[in-house]
Amino acid sequence: MIGKASLGSYAKGLIEYCYYDKRVSAKMRQQVEEQDVRGELVYIQNLGIKMHADGKLDLNYLINQFTSNHMQNMNLKKFMWHQSFSFAPGEKPGNETIAEISTEFAKEFGFEQNQMLVFKHEDTANVHFHIVANRINYDGKNTSKHFHNYARTGEFCRRMEQRLELMQAPEMRINKRPGLENVLTDKQHLNLKSSIDQLLNTVASIDELKAKLLTQGYKTYIGRGIAFYNMRKNVKIKGSDLGRSYSLAFIEKRLAQNIGIQVKEQLQQEQKRQKKQGLGI
Repeated sequence: MIGKASLGSYAKGLIEYCYYDKRVSAKMRQQVEEQDVRGELVYIQNLGIKMHADGKLDLNYLINQFTSNHMQNMNLKKFMWHQSFSFAPGEKPGNETIAEISTEFAKEFGFEQNQMLVFKHEDTANVHFHIVANRINYDGKNTSKHFHNYARTGEFCRRMEQRLELMQAPEMRINKRPGLENVLTDKQHLNLKSSIDQLLNTVASIDELKAKLLTQGYKTYIGRGIAFYNMRKNVKIKGSDLGRSYSLAFIEKRLAQNIGIQVKEQLQQEQKRQKKQGLGI
């Protein structure tokens, strides 16, 4: 799961983006009967809703509640918080899981008593959802904890992945620009996976694997699991983040298979040697 946060001052544009088909023009959005919907409302907090006769949400009713509450604290210009979370390709958690992630997010980031909407999108390869929240509570106080958003969002994603048994995404790190993070991390992961795959075809022990990875610029740490430190990039990567095939248990299994193959080959060679001796060759 990967998350991204941004702040804004325009409730109308944000809510319309999350609900309507992004290809629909602003002019078409003025005509309710012609609007195409892509966002499914899966969670709502401290807001009232109204529906049109055709079953679509009355967005103006929602937007007016956000803007009216903003009147209590006009000093805060960017009063809207937009948080998106994207799952791994092929992963499709249910609405209950998305709602649970959203409520945990609200608790941790200071929105538990604030207005909040959550829309799910399934129009891309990655199922994702958008949280639209008011940073101002009903007392006019800015309750959002917005410092170090990027790093905190990454830590939150890792906890939710473990808690809900979601597929793990590349780690988000504070020392990378958000726009480049996924590209750089994905490349680092692929390079490391390639190195491990090649070495696992030749080594027969963890110590041997550690020694050979060290020559390629990786320090290996063994504890309850396995992790690799890229000394050139100053990045630590957990084996489980690379996939199940790179967890400590799975690597140990592959190494055991290598030992079994080596023993079998040695036995075959010994049998051949003894056969030659018996024939007097």
